[in-house]
Amino acid sequence: MIKRIKDPEEFCKLLDDIHILFKEDDEKNAHQLVKHDKESIKKRFANRKILTWSFFVWANKTEDKYDAIICFVNENIKFGENIFSEYLWLSKNPKFGYKLLKEAISFARKNKFNYITLTTVEKNPCCKRNEKFYKKLGFLKDSTLFISKLRTTE
Repeated sequence: MIKRIKDPEEFCKLLDDIHILFKEDDEKNAHQLVKHDKESIKKRFANRKILTWSFFVWANKTEDKYDAIICFVNENIKFGENIFSEYLWLSKNPKFGYKLLKEAISFARKNKFNYITLTTVEKNPCCKRNEKFYKKLGFLKDSTLFISKLRTTE
């Protein structure tokens, strides 16, 4: 069952469940050089006001465990536009990955966001498939992000 998550305790349980499901994927197929830090995400976003007004989360729960999540942030500073920007989208339940996106897009339209952004991770084996899917939905490829570890000088 898909639902919007606004309760901080429920959000923390959701992150714990998702972390268990995606721990191996995060090690092998996620971002270059860095890994998701669920405790940092909890500290930043596990607040009722934030979960209501600026960080938007939907999840699917099967029985007593969450198996899919999609999160967006209202990113309106850099361009002066209301951009519904994907923060995290993970699903171990193929029935609900796209349904989460549809729910989020519906919310964005109702709340008068002007734009929406989606991302894909280069190391993920589904990266090219994701890009084709996004283009099929009408998205345009906008940028490519590069990362490097900084060496400290002492």
